[in-house]
Amino acid sequence: MFIRSFFLQAGWNYVKYQNIGFAFVMLPFLRRLYRQDKDALPTVLQRYLEAFNTHPVMASFCFGAMARQEETVAAAQSVTDYKEQVIEWLGTRRGLSITAASIGDRLFWGTLKPLTLLLAVFVWMLLGINFFETQQLDNPPLLHVFSACGVAFVVYNTVAVFVRWQGLRLGYECDEKSCFGLTRFDWNRTIYNAKRLGLVFATGLILFGVYRYFKGVQVDVDFMARAMLVLFFVIISFVTRRLRIPNVYLYLTAVVIFNVVCLF
Repeated sequence: MFIRSFFLQAGWNYVKYQNIGFAFVMLPFLRRLYRQDKDALPTVLQRYLEAFNTHPVMASFCFGAMARQEETVAAAQSVTDYKEQVIEWLGTRRGLSITAASIGDRLFWGTLKPLTLLLAVFVWMLLGINFFETQQLDNPPLLHVFSACGVAFVVYNTVAVFVRWQGLRLGYECDEKSCFGLTRFDWNRTIYNAKRLGLVFATGLILFGVYRYFKGVQVDVDFMARAMLVLFFVIISFVTRRLRIPNVYLYLTAVVIFNVVCLF
């Protein structure tokens, strides 16, 4: 199941999303569970071929949880008990897939990917590839290029593989009280710390760029004014967040002011 989880989206479609991949991942477990009642397998697979969609990495929690829930369904002693267990199975699949998707989107798409991109840029800079001087980018050494890409690839996939494996294990071992293992990790704190680390990397890049720009160059007053304006809104955004003021108002104000400034 762990190996098959990497192919979850191989059968992605616009009708039922990841349902084919979901059934493909669960098939070895289902064959083993229903090996004494193979006639029931086609009917069971129908449930797994219904619409399913979640984050491809965090889906491992769903796989483990669905395996645990399916054992309960298979052990039903009556038709009524069977129907109740199937309803619970459907509720768990829906609720867990939504929760896992929310966490995965914030952790992997919204935090880890941008963070590893910044990490790659830092590695390139350490290897002498300066993105702030375009004439140096004509023929960068391939070893340096692939080294930075390799670092970003390894960091991202180390986290992804770890979450896949632990999610499958915890999803099966834990019950609904711990949301099938999801509460074993402090996701909000992890995402918060990763974003702060990304902010440090981004600030470092900006400061390095400012240093390269002003090195040996006469200070441009207009540029400085615009830079200070951007910095002002960045600082204010932290204040409005603390005061729980919707940032949409700050963004609208910034757009208006930037457009006015650009007229002069």
